[in-house]
Amino acid sequence: MSDDSADVRPRSVIRGWNVQSEGLTGRSGEPVACIGVPAMGGAERRPGAALRAVSEDDALATHEAQTSDLAARPGALMLDYLRARLPDDDDTRAALRGWVGQWQVRGIGWRGWYDESGTVLDGGIVAWCSDRARAETEGLLVDLPGRACACLGERLVPFLAWCCAVGHVTRADYAIDDRSGRLTFERVLCAVRSGAVVTRWQQARPVELYDLRTGERVGWTLYLGSRRSECLVRIYDKAAEQGRGGGPWVRLELESKGAFADALAREYFAEGSAAVVGQLARRVRFAVRVEGDSNRRRWPTAPWWAEVLGSVKPGPSLLCGEKQVVTVDALRAYVERQAGPSLATVLMADRGDMSWTEAMLERCQWRMRPKHRAALALAEATAS
Repeated sequence: MSDDSADVRPRSVIRGWNVQSEGLTGRSGEPVACIGVPAMGGAERRPGAALRAVSEDDALATHEAQTSDLAARPGALMLDYLRARLPDDDDTRAALRGWVGQWQVRGIGWRGWYDESGTVLDGGIVAWCSDRARAETEGLLVDLPGRACACLGERLVPFLAWCCAVGHVTRADYAIDDRSGRLTFERVLCAVRSGAVVTRWQQARPVELYDLRTGERVGWTLYLGSRRSECLVRIYDKAAEQGRGGGPWVRLELESKGAFADALAREYFAEGSAAVVGQLARRVRFAVRVEGDSNRRRWPTAPWWAEVLGSVKPGPSLLCGEKQVVTVDALRAYVERQAGPSLATVLMADRGDMSWTEAMLERCQWRMRPKHRAALALAEATAS
């Protein structure tokens, strides 16, 4: 066993970023500095127990960080995470397979109570108890992070309705995407530092990620509320998380859990998007400071915050996300960011000989996906 096995430092997840309390690396493995993440300490435990606990925490964190590359449609909410508890009986299992397909048994449990589990869709998990007495209490758990939700497409919202009808929703994340530059880190951080955030929560936690080689900020998140509570509001740079250029893309997300998640899901089907937007407006409001007035609740709402919340159309506007257009310019930026140094090294070693590079490019053509062909077609159409 290598010395690395003794490293049991707790791990945090900043949405799509897996980071440790020291020695941070970003998605590409490059060194990243993380500012604003407190150490996740605790009472000392035996090494074996600590290793098991960290391993379980890592598995949960990695699972929950499987965000999709879909964007909320203009004027709509997007469901970006769904967890539900269902009755564990033959009829429910058969119906669930109709929604998510047959699961592949993993041979391990999930979330403590469940000693059996299987994978579905893209990163989703279905878990159950082999002990029938416990199964009667815990039921069947379906746990779908963003990527798995994206696989359901237009069937996602009907699936949510089915979960409400058959069982109970235990987590649901609702997202609003700002592509107009209204939600910026500087703007929300200024409001936090000036005390212009009207909320019952006592603390906000801003987190910034920096590339240690360039000093460039490569991601940020603002957390309002506690992960231990039934509600958390998260604002983060979705474009940075996905490694995309091409303009601003900031996500405002309401994470609901427990009884609140179930109640909000049912309220959505009764009242439409106003249920979710109303909960956001009730729990946090960015305001314009009024000098001489110490009562923040009388301060007017910041216009940019009102525009973000007001961008969601009333009624049943909870929709699946939509794929973002991939352009050749975005692919160029991606290649330079992810493989630029490696390509430069190969070409320098080959002393400018392009034969290997040209052969590699020819070999890779058959691996082009629909998004690559769509980007090529867009570039050709633009040039003509």
